[in-house]
Amino acid sequence: MPRTFFAFPIAIALGLTLGLSGLLHPTTVDNKVLPVLAQGCTHSANYACSPKTSAMLVRYNDLSAASVIPNGSTDWTITAHWYPASGSDCTLVAVATCTVTWNGSAWSIGSINYPGNSGITNIQLCNTEMCGGASLAVGYTLIVRTPDPFGGYNLDNVDYVTTAVPNGTVCDGLSTTPVSQTNSGNHYISTGNSNLCNWSCGVNGGSMTISYN
Repeated sequence: MPRTFFAFPIAIALGLTLGLSGLLHPTTVDNKVLPVLAQGCTHSANYACSPKTSAMLVRYNDLSAASVIPNGSTDWTITAHWYPASGSDCTLVAVATCTVTWNGSAWSIGSINYPGNSGITNIQLCNTEMCGGASLAVGYTLIVRTPDPFGGYNLDNVDYVTTAVPNGTVCDGLSTTPVSQTNSGNHYISTGNSNLCNWSCGVNGGSMTISYN
């Protein structure tokens, strides 16, 4: 019998084997596409200091990377996540809100609302940046004070999300609008990073850009 006739049963058998393999291990495929929250949220204990400081460097830029001056206030929601020693998700959270405003000559922070569970105890504004002189602004750093551990859980990460962004003006004077009202950045709390023990503007954190058209 010619050898080519044997190719069909071999191909069929191979196809059945691969198909059954996929059925027997469906999670192997599914896990490749499942979203992962906050770098997996599996932080080990870090008792070097408590509380700790999270920081987020924020810049306002248009799509060509030119600096933008916001024409008003940016509203922020800041969420800290803690990882339970016996769990697999960041089930303990604390949510705070604040507003950062450029008034034409200076940055200011206000309307700060802290969570009722004392998971975030302080928010401050620092490292404000300018472009073209004191009358133009391009960014700042938010720093957030959080306990670690908290309720027996380990601090894992802090999310920074804008919920309202004003129109702006590029530093050369052209008007521009935000690409989205929602912009986000995440600061993963690295185990053993003693820099996070300081309540200061010098803490090394995350960075993000609020984009404009």
